[in-house]
Amino acid sequence: MNTTPEQILNIEDALVSEANPARLNGPLDYERCARLHNYLVAYGWMARHGQETPNLDALASQPSIFADEDTQAVRERLHPSVNSFLDSIFSPEPGFFYWVNHISMQLVDDIFPDEESDLGNLERFVVIYGTVVELGSHCVGVVYDQQLHRAAFPMTLENLDSVEPIDEHEDMWYPLETILTNWIYMLRIGKITADSPEGKAPEELSRSRSQIGLWSWLPSSPSQVDSTVAAIDRYSAAIEARMPSGSLLPISRDAPLFTDIELDAASIPEECFIRSVLTRIKTPRFKSIAPGLEVPHDTVAFTARQRFTGVPRKQEEWGKNIPPVLLFAAADRSRTVTFGEEIRWLFLGPEDDIPFKENDLIPTGLYK
Repeated sequence: MNTTPEQILNIEDALVSEANPARLNGPLDYERCARLHNYLVAYGWMARHGQETPNLDALASQPSIFADEDTQAVRERLHPSVNSFLDSIFSPEPGFFYWVNHISMQLVDDIFPDEESDLGNLERFVVIYGTVVELGSHCVGVVYDQQLHRAAFPMTLENLDSVEPIDEHEDMWYPLETILTNWIYMLRIGKITADSPEGKAPEELSRSRSQIGLWSWLPSSPSQVDSTVAAIDRYSAAIEARMPSGSLLPISRDAPLFTDIELDAASIPEECFIRSVLTRIKTPRFKSIAPGLEVPHDTVAFTARQRFTGVPRKQEEWGKNIPPVLLFAAADRSRTVTFGEEIRWLFLGPEDDIPFKENDLIPTGLYK
């Protein structure tokens, strides 16, 4: 186990990236996973206690629920690499991360009855991190497959069909270090933050996010807006570079695609992700963003095509309920879908007023 605050916080070489990929073969990379886990424990401890460096004595003093004789029966059912992981980590305080509460190590082969095991006297599936109860009943969590050495995150029993059968959902099972890296990445871009403990944040702050204990989930972060704007501008520039110069539309490339006044007319909510993006991206000098999808150069037509931005929405306890916005409409105006149950549940909440009738026509295209 790392023995200094600097070692705990310096995890750059442990993060999964294209240049530093996760282990794809062999058992759990317990040393790497332990470093990422301990970073998250230290991060939460520093935020909770208002300190800039972790107190190693305080972290080490957290009681481990897997260090006494009562838990020996569970540890005997774990792969050696998983036990090495447990021996290398700090026990987190309750509320380890936004979605998960604690180290669980619950053996759960019973919820994967159709998956065969070649592990002999070891269970195949174990929940490493248990889902917080605020996210639903029948909680599961981060499940580790001791046979394939991959992890998935069905939050609840109702989510299991998204990860099994495993041979049909292999894309949902990752090395554990990949999941932990993604959590750290969300902290770094500001999508998840560790703020005031629940109930102590200013009211205007608490209304703009979903908070569970110490952790908050933001609808979007400035970093996400910046990266989205940069990606769209690169995409537009790449298209324009491949077009004959005489075919570019005679408009200023430096002007934003929309102004705030134009988005007000389309009833796009203030201070939302899509408004921040549309008022910053450069106006593409071509007509189609992709085959069959128009760039909204005509702001009047853009406003007229919006079917959902003016619908009264029931506001959640946190944040604004942002309506679907039709960004790039189908160039073929005859391409529509009829309003029905699928559209209703995709675009509207269970308590929202429904201003549409069955079979009303809805414009097609790319919505956000």
